[in-house]
Amino acid sequence: MQHKRRTLWWGTLTLTGAALASRGLGLIYRMLLARFLGSEGLGFFQMIFPLYISLVTLAVAGTPVAISQLVAEENIDGTLLVRQSLVVVTTISVPLMVIVILAAKPLATTLYHDGRFSVLLMTLAPALLAVGLSAVLRGYFVGVQRLSYPAFSQVAEQLARVVILYTVLNAFGQQAFNNAPLVAVALIPLGEGISLVILGVAYYHTLSYALPLDASSKPKIITIPQILKVSLPVTLSRLLGSLVGVIEAFWLPWRLERAGMSTYDAIRYFGQLTGMAIPLILFPTALTMALATNLIPLVSQAHSRRDQSGIRSVLMESLQTTAVFTVPVTMFLLIFGPHLDDLFFHTHVEASLFYPLTLGGFFLYFDITLSGALRGLGRTDIPMRNDLIASGVELGLIWIFTTNLQMAPLGVATAIAIGFVISPLLNIWSLVRLTHISIPWGKILSKPLMSAIPAVMTMLLWHLWTLTLHLNPVLNLTLAITSGLVAYLAALVMIQDSLV
Repeated sequence: MQHKRRTLWWGTLTLTGAALASRGLGLIYRMLLARFLGSEGLGFFQMIFPLYISLVTLAVAGTPVAISQLVAEENIDGTLLVRQSLVVVTTISVPLMVIVILAAKPLATTLYHDGRFSVLLMTLAPALLAVGLSAVLRGYFVGVQRLSYPAFSQVAEQLARVVILYTVLNAFGQQAFNNAPLVAVALIPLGEGISLVILGVAYYHTLSYALPLDASSKPKIITIPQILKVSLPVTLSRLLGSLVGVIEAFWLPWRLERAGMSTYDAIRYFGQLTGMAIPLILFPTALTMALATNLIPLVSQAHSRRDQSGIRSVLMESLQTTAVFTVPVTMFLLIFGPHLDDLFFHTHVEASLFYPLTLGGFFLYFDITLSGALRGLGRTDIPMRNDLIASGVELGLIWIFTTNLQMAPLGVATAIAIGFVISPLLNIWSLVRLTHISIPWGKILSKPLMSAIPAVMTMLLWHLWTLTLHLNPVLNLTLAITSGLVAYLAALVMIQDSLV
């Protein structure tokens, strides 16, 4: 049990550190993009990005989850599993890449009513093969619990984009490019290529570290149909989620225009919402995504041994960790969310957009962990079904809220937040029904919530005290976060000690 706990924590810390570094670099990247492209230009970039995510979902074919789950089972030939998975993603991604290149112009005119998007689509196409191959290697490393390699590749990929974009903009300036979004789009396949090279070299040098096979029995051979059986529900789930993003990309601005908003303001609003506000809300998912990724093979191992207590132990540990991290983050975003936008992006997103998204985001953080547990149990179909229900409700509410211009901006944010809430509630019900494990939410949330009270008071008092000091905004924000974090950790330790 102690070994499982150390594995969970060490793996989670490794992936979380890499994810936080990557998200931090991603924020810097978006800062550069926002100042380079402006709200309207970033809106155009965000309009094509959901389609790219949909294509990536098809190219990856759910292989990371399938490999990390299958390779964690006992006496599996991991090397053969990787080779077969590479065949799967190559068979899918190469034709998909060719189709995107050949059909770029019809796609651009059909989806976006603008032929200029065709160049962006053709530029993105090579990334599909690189992403698919990288996904296989990442899934393998997660399954064998060698997490430093995917962590390093993730950071290197994002760092390359930031350094190149910063260098290009400072060397040539914004005015040197007639099609500025093309610069940002071209960095996507470049970053994915760098990540693939790192993972490929790491895999070549670590073949001897594959999980040892049991010499007393014949190793299990995983076939391609078995891989597809696990991966297809994941693919469908993520594809449906990304298709919702594609629909929103061309449908939401159109609905806002129908409500009375100008084309410029509609695209600007979409850029603010999806390019600035939501990325801030999603920043804390660095931890929960790491937890979910690391949770899948651990739950799969316990499930294959019918170890109910092991499943419960890993699940409770993950949910408690999620609560300890996301409760103070949610409080912080409720207080400082709009200030972060003004500080980093200078786009002055209205505070009313942040509040429903932040509250919905709190549920989303738990949803990611719960989905990881369900996938570790082999029920990859359940998160797909629940995501589909939540997305359907979200789109329906967006349709309703965009019938009136006055309520449209806040209504869209509220609809997205409600979608964040519905999915985890359904996943909780499914997980309890499947495992018969009672989740003590009061115990999980009570200590973080109580510890967050002095943290919030400390940050508010700091903010009021520094109003007349005219400190540098970045320094002031850093000190506010530090003081709040110290107060939170101190309160958490005191509460823990008082209960021992």
